[in-house]
Amino acid sequence: MDYLHELARIVYSVMGPIVILVGAGYLVGRRIPAAAEVLAKIILYLLVPVFVFHNILSSPLDAAEGGTIVLFSALVLVVLFGVARLLSLVRRHDRPLRGAFANTIILYNSANFALPVMFLAYAASAGGRSEAETSHAVAIQVVVGACQGLAAYVFGAFLAAAGSGPVGHAAVKIFKIPFIYALAAALVLKHLGVAAADLETVTILWTPVGLISAAFVPMALMTLGAQMACVRFVRAPVDLGLALVGRLVVGPLVGLALVMMMGLHGTLGQVLVIGVAGPTAVASVVVAIEYRNRPDFASSAVFLSTLAAGLTVPLVIFLAQAFL
Repeated sequence: MDYLHELARIVYSVMGPIVILVGAGYLVGRRIPAAAEVLAKIILYLLVPVFVFHNILSSPLDAAEGGTIVLFSALVLVVLFGVARLLSLVRRHDRPLRGAFANTIILYNSANFALPVMFLAYAASAGGRSEAETSHAVAIQVVVGACQGLAAYVFGAFLAAAGSGPVGHAAVKIFKIPFIYALAAALVLKHLGVAAADLETVTILWTPVGLISAAFVPMALMTLGAQMACVRFVRAPVDLGLALVGRLVVGPLVGLALVMMMGLHGTLGQVLVIGVAGPTAVASVVVAIEYRNRPDFASSAVFLSTLAAGLTVPLVIFLAQAFL
């Protein structure tokens, strides 16, 4: 009975606000089609970099944990790519669908879905969490997001381009993503011994950073909703079903297996498993559009996996926090 009560609490306190904010964004996107693009640029160029900077400096994340997160992310990428390729062989996908299908499984939404999930899951945990603990969980996911950004715009772009055209300039795109520089700046400051407490005295700078950072969670979720409003569905029920199973079921199982093999537990192990349970990343649509590689399939997978994640992610959060 206690287990059911805890699961209900997670659904209510974590997924409830997410559903409402994504729904609000969806309504805005239906009413104003251009909203998705505008909101996405605000998220990419302002809110994500500031949120990353604020939470890295506010967290106790160290270099050893950072290396573990990078290793975990690389192993997840390799294993899930193998799963996607195996499924493609069974389904006899053509080259364009093979690349798009793989990206829907290996690329998961680490920014405007997983970051708000971590913030809400750890800020609203039973018994309460300190601000430092919440920042720690978010900072772990930030590093995962950086790894996924590299995966999306290098490896994911390569897969998309392999089905349609040249890939020479794909790697350059990662250097145009502002959060990479915000992450680097925060890590350098931490290495130099600068913490959030040291910057709080510079109120003219740190106060706006805190206010902008606080705006990220609602804005990211509304942006996701606005993007979902622009989806055009493709009729491929079997392939979409396999993509959803690969992303939402196989993904967290692979994450759990790796966490156990690496001997990880506590907040680090929990966040890594919860993060890999997220829906297909919007980046899969971005690279699909860029290289004209089945964007219809990628956008359909993003939409459906985001809806389905409302059912699967609460269960993963409950199991991870209860047993890791």
